[in-house]
Amino acid sequence: MNTELVSRTGLVPEQMISPAPADVLELAVERVLAAVRPSHLTDPLAGAHAAEKSLREALRTVDGASADDAYGRAVACAEAACEHLRYAELQEARLLLVAARGQLVRSHSGRA
Repeated sequence: MNTELVSRTGLVPEQMISPAPADVLELAVERVLAAVRPSHLTDPLAGAHAAEKSLREALRTVDGASADDAYGRAVACAEAACEHLRYAELQEARLLLVAARGQLVRSHSGRA
């Protein structure tokens, strides 16, 4: 057990609050959207592969089977964006990431 963490927070690791899956996905989508901006890419192929890797890691932590339809659509859009990033189809990936971001906003407003 990490005693430093327990002494600092007063909580054991199981009691610590982890971010909601929708928040993890939203942060990843925002990061990848920023990373694949045309003005940001010096090497489009390497940038697309790095963005794909980052988005896939975030998708591994989320559950696509949710009671919230908007969240499920956001996950589907992000997964499709990964496929486009695999082939460096940046315009298509950006379009799907913007759609995922919109669905995440709808999901958040439905939960509030």
